[in-house]
Amino acid sequence: MPLEDAALLAVAVAAVALLTAWRRFDPFLTLVAATIGFALAEGMSVAHVGKAFGTGFGLTAAAVGLAVLAAAMLAELANVSGGAARLAALCRPPRERAGTAVLARPLGFLAGLGASAAVAYAITAPLRSALAGAPATAVEILPAPARRAALSAGLSLSAAHALVLPAPPMIAAVSILMADWSAAITLGLPVAVAAALVGMVFVRLAAAPLRDAPPVEAAAAVAGTEPRGLGPAVAALALVAVTLAIVGLTVVQSLGDIPSEPFGGGRARETLLGAGRPLVLLALVVAVMGLVTLAFAGRRDGAATGWATRAVRTAAMPMLLVAAAGGLQTVTQQPGMAELLGEQVLALPYGVLVPFLAAAIVKSLQGSTLVAAITAAGMTEALLVPLGLDGETGRALAALAVGAGSVTVGHINDPLFWLIAGEARLKPWQGLALVTGGLAVQGAAAAAVLTALAAVLL
Repeated sequence: MPLEDAALLAVAVAAVALLTAWRRFDPFLTLVAATIGFALAEGMSVAHVGKAFGTGFGLTAAAVGLAVLAAAMLAELANVSGGAARLAALCRPPRERAGTAVLARPLGFLAGLGASAAVAYAITAPLRSALAGAPATAVEILPAPARRAALSAGLSLSAAHALVLPAPPMIAAVSILMADWSAAITLGLPVAVAAALVGMVFVRLAAAPLRDAPPVEAAAAVAGTEPRGLGPAVAALALVAVTLAIVGLTVVQSLGDIPSEPFGGGRARETLLGAGRPLVLLALVVAVMGLVTLAFAGRRDGAATGWATRAVRTAAMPMLLVAAAGGLQTVTQQPGMAELLGEQVLALPYGVLVPFLAAAIVKSLQGSTLVAAITAAGMTEALLVPLGLDGETGRALAALAVGAGSVTVGHINDPLFWLIAGEARLKPWQGLALVTGGLAVQGAAAAAVLTALAAVLL
């Protein structure tokens, strides 16, 4: 029964939150144990559990995990070269109140247009930290405003990924529902901005009690170069350029997935799409930032040595967590509970809310944003006429509703959840309250705006 399956998943989520908070168990081992417990309670064989979890673990580690490693290396090189400190000094607000998110939020929104929300969030983390006025290595105290900036950036990124073309969920929804691309863009951008603003207000109110995060013991402290002179300035420019170039490559990858193939077909298209793969991004980070560091810090600063080892140590736990989330995601897709429960809302006479709810249910139960968008769009495509969503504007609103629902609500089976919670130094139960809660509030705001637009335009 799908309701029983969903209840078992809820128990697994609660177990991860309670055990990591009450007994302070390791989040990775707790997540693995919860996955095994859920699967066995579902009646899956041990062999099936191992195969499903291993598949999801490996695919996520090869994609998001490599991006996490690239981000850790980018952060280490930026710290060693003095680039991060130079940017932080420029962006730090008056009176040394570190952590302004004024520039971090739009960066997150822009990154949301990329092919993978988790990859985009991971790879832009070093620049976001610097723009927030508080570049932090794994052992430094993270100021509370910087923690809130990480949350705001994650919610802004999710809003753009859900509602703005050419993000993959919107490409899938628009293509399946045969919506007008220009209408989806025209309506989607203001809805995304409104949702992101609601997310920002949520963070300001709900995350106000957050205090400075204490140091963690992931790696040895590294003292970066003082932010003076030509070297740190060049390194700061390199940090900005590399991050924006990577965001551009991920956006190009999204554009290449459009069914009309704007880049053409054949080898040229594959080359463009391949340029946004995590392995290529890792090579780009090491090549560009490594050369800058070698030129301006490596020959005179002993801290420049060992940066790769420190980066691997820093990235190890986030890589394991996102990979385990990918494993759980694959396991939760096996019973088919997401599709069965999503179909239950199709008979509701709620217009544009029906595709939103269908996508939100699928997303919450199986974890993948793109799968949720494809599944919900396929479910509702035949119901557009009885729902009153046929026609150019109606189909565009339906596609936007699917996109909004496809990021509502992310939790422990979503790699992006762990990345946002990790950067904001949140424990799993805090992540469920602030990350999952923020995505729910943001999704509800988007659904409300879409309902209002439907009432006016249809």
